[in-house]
Amino acid sequence: MNQLLVFRRVCMCFLLFALVLQFAASPAFAREDTAVRSALADSIEKYLTDLQRDENSMGLYAGIAVYDLTDNSYAYRHNAERHFIPASNMKLLTTVAGLDTLGPDYQWKTELYLQGKVGPDGVLQGDLVLKGYGDPTLTPADLQLMASALKQAGIKRISGNLLLDESYFDDARLGVGWMWDDEPYGYSAQLSALSVHKNTVTLTVTPGKAVHAPPTLTMEPATAYIKVNNKVQTVAGRETTITLERPRGKNEIVLTGTIGLAAKPYEEHVTLEDPALFVGDVWKQQLLAQGIGLNPGAAVKKTVLQSGVPFYTHLSKPLGEVIVELNKESDNFYAEMLLKTLGAAQKGAGSFAAGSEAVADVMKRAGIESGYRQVDGSGLSRFNLISPEQMVRLLAFAHEQSYSVQLEKSLPVAGVDGTLKSRMLGTAAEKKLIAKTGSMSGVNSLSGYVTAQNGHKLAFSILINGIYKSKYARDLQDYIGTLLATYPEIAPVQGYQPEKEKTYALSALLDPLFEQPQAVGVTAGVLVKSLDKTGDEAIFYEKNADALFTPASNLKLLTTAAALIRLGEDYTFKTELYGDAPVAKNGVQQGNLYVKGYGDPSLHTENALKVQDGVSIEKIAAWIKQQGIKRIQGNLVLDESYFDTQRLGLGWAWDDESYDYNPTLGALAVNRGTVMVEYKPAAKAGESVSFNLLPKTTYVQIVNESETVEAGQENTFAIVRDRGTNTIRLTGNLPLDHPGGYERVPVEEPAKYVGTILKEALESEGVQFAPGSQLLVQPVPATAVKWKEFASEPLAEIVPYVNKKSDNFYAEMLLKTLGAVEKGEGSAAAGAQVVQEAVAALGGKTNFDMVDGSGLTRYNLISVRHIAAVLEGMAKQPTFSTYEASLPVAGVDGTLKNRLAKTAAASRLHAKTGSMTGVNSLSGYLTTERGEKLVVSIIFNGFVEDEDFFVKLQDQIVSLIATYE
Repeated sequence: MNQLLVFRRVCMCFLLFALVLQFAASPAFAREDTAVRSALADSIEKYLTDLQRDENSMGLYAGIAVYDLTDNSYAYRHNAERHFIPASNMKLLTTVAGLDTLGPDYQWKTELYLQGKVGPDGVLQGDLVLKGYGDPTLTPADLQLMASALKQAGIKRISGNLLLDESYFDDARLGVGWMWDDEPYGYSAQLSALSVHKNTVTLTVTPGKAVHAPPTLTMEPATAYIKVNNKVQTVAGRETTITLERPRGKNEIVLTGTIGLAAKPYEEHVTLEDPALFVGDVWKQQLLAQGIGLNPGAAVKKTVLQSGVPFYTHLSKPLGEVIVELNKESDNFYAEMLLKTLGAAQKGAGSFAAGSEAVADVMKRAGIESGYRQVDGSGLSRFNLISPEQMVRLLAFAHEQSYSVQLEKSLPVAGVDGTLKSRMLGTAAEKKLIAKTGSMSGVNSLSGYVTAQNGHKLAFSILINGIYKSKYARDLQDYIGTLLATYPEIAPVQGYQPEKEKTYALSALLDPLFEQPQAVGVTAGVLVKSLDKTGDEAIFYEKNADALFTPASNLKLLTTAAALIRLGEDYTFKTELYGDAPVAKNGVQQGNLYVKGYGDPSLHTENALKVQDGVSIEKIAAWIKQQGIKRIQGNLVLDESYFDTQRLGLGWAWDDESYDYNPTLGALAVNRGTVMVEYKPAAKAGESVSFNLLPKTTYVQIVNESETVEAGQENTFAIVRDRGTNTIRLTGNLPLDHPGGYERVPVEEPAKYVGTILKEALESEGVQFAPGSQLLVQPVPATAVKWKEFASEPLAEIVPYVNKKSDNFYAEMLLKTLGAVEKGEGSAAAGAQVVQEAVAALGGKTNFDMVDGSGLTRYNLISVRHIAAVLEGMAKQPTFSTYEASLPVAGVDGTLKNRLAKTAAASRLHAKTGSMTGVNSLSGYLTTERGEKLVVSIIFNGFVEDEDFFVKLQDQIVSLIATYE
């Protein structure tokens, strides 16, 4: 027996012993009796096999666990240990933890304090304080009752201010990885310990009384805290095409579009910024409605109450009742407020992290020590990862607890209510299946309980990711749910034989790598194909080759390939100058100066922000000076109309907005949409951290709240940008022994940024603007006179920068340029359409989702087969040498400079990397030691304790392939 086999057996024995210990405090879990349950397994496996034959469903991959709670054994498992994004199934963890630690009878309180004495005239000589403890159910009617209590106590006027205490929770308003484009909608409401009406207003737009008549707009609760700009028009018919927008960081709502004269009213729950102040506005209205007066100068502001006895305490409904709405209606706000309450009550900190720690304590009691990731309470974040087996263990644990009745009452019932009201109607599962649903783009889940035909109770979890068409995922869940309701009376599947797993030339080498214990939670897609062979002989290895994964930056392979094919290697980006008249000969230019952008990603200033040659702001300013212009009498007008005004990619995370990899986009942008902040410790401790801004511009404001501390102390220095603004804050402590560094920070409104630094550059060159001149963003008029066209470096120089540096800004500008050139629409959607057309022309299929050009959004879903088809197709294109040379080279440059340096793959692998939390990818070209040219695509999605394992596993795979003979 060889040493490796002995080692594996020892590890297995240790693992089994550890599992026995782990599950000692949880329900006993036994292996499934495959002989007894073969009909169930065959039925599900055949259904899954059939799904893989349909192009609309072949990309999905599922994890399924079914556990018989009556005889304590598994009825079925399929990929049950793999980790999946669970969507709203995460609410099960939050709910069970809430019931377990707080109890079904727990009630949230909201307290009212009087700071001062009430005189005989009914005037409170002091402030009125409202303190919240995270009640998610507080309503304007509850505040009315509190105001009424004041009135009944004889209070007629408040002489001081209305103070609001939300300190029971931290100030993180949104969850980790929540997406900016979800923010206007009620399911992504901001959080505060002091909240009302789920921190939303309900807008209702009712058609006008005639075509072209303005529609009626109502808001509940009515508040001046939010401004609404209603541009909706009433038109003939029944259709409604209303678009709602709430600019990031602002309490402004813009409604555009049309509503049909015969249409039903349009209703939307819209979120807001800084919820406690919204509570203050609603609270103020309730006081006034009760006849309680306020002084004209009374302020509504925040405080932290230090002591006192509450005058009045409002209590919510018990938790056991609250979770009914939480789970049946899948209410994200309730779930997040419960999670932060758990953190505050159990860990002394009302935060997502502390709440997740409190949940983890309960998970440990359920026998789940670790091996999953929770970052929020609702499942809205795609950073959450859990396995079906872990979900079933939690359900089995909860089933044995005293609160199991309340938990089960909170779950939707198939064919009856909640999010399952319209599902499994008329099937055996109707009224017998209770479960939590969960759905997001590419994700669908269903976990809960079902009463089987024999009276046994089954706990189950069906987690599905990689969904191209959501119908197929729901149908799979409903099919399994119905089977379980008839269990064990399931008819055998006639003539079905499980497909034998295919083996390939590299199977013996690569398969063992995926059996490593660290890989148990990972779903891997791998395709290795020879460019020197044809047919089946060309396929060296496949694993989940059609599964749809989040690819991260491997998506840039598609964007750059399409750019080279559709635009050509010699394509250049232009930037144009116009005036209202030809260049004046007397040095005084009448009218406006216009600058029009066409998406040049390399436009720069001449400083450390420059990464490529091409057009600089200084070059433009110098040309204008060379024309003899000394004064411009009009405005500086910036034209960014070549692209749309969507500044961020759909699905980009709100908490990435201060980082350079999350740039703001526009057809006229400079320095990749960023400024650079260089920093270093001050000369001595106690002084503010020193900084330098590049370019030196008034476009951004630096607020330095940081401090230099003694050497060896903790480094807490951070650079963040206030959302939706150009205010950059330096915070925290920087030790004296820190070497210093720099960060690039994105700015808002990139065209205005260009205009500001161009104007500053012109003024430094002695070119002045008339007093009162403005920076305007609008199209160049048809009557303007073109002065000059500046050109970037050719695309053959641009593409290598995109791929070797994995630059998101460049990739997104390329995508929108593709849309503008090919479709007449400079949008990501139009660009993605062009890319899909290019993929089809290269011989690939287009049953994948592409939403941005860089891979930053988790909405993207693509398989390794799609990527390999692009790589293979590009190998036959005239631009192949440019394309291949643009990719990082293992052990040599780009994002592969420090990888595979001492392996057979060094210098032989040209590939694009990609990484995000829970995602890692590597795709490109590999020449083996014997000289065979291969296409390799590897994507990992899932959970590992140490994400360096993803890279190590990829490097193991590539190293083995490189030496294959």
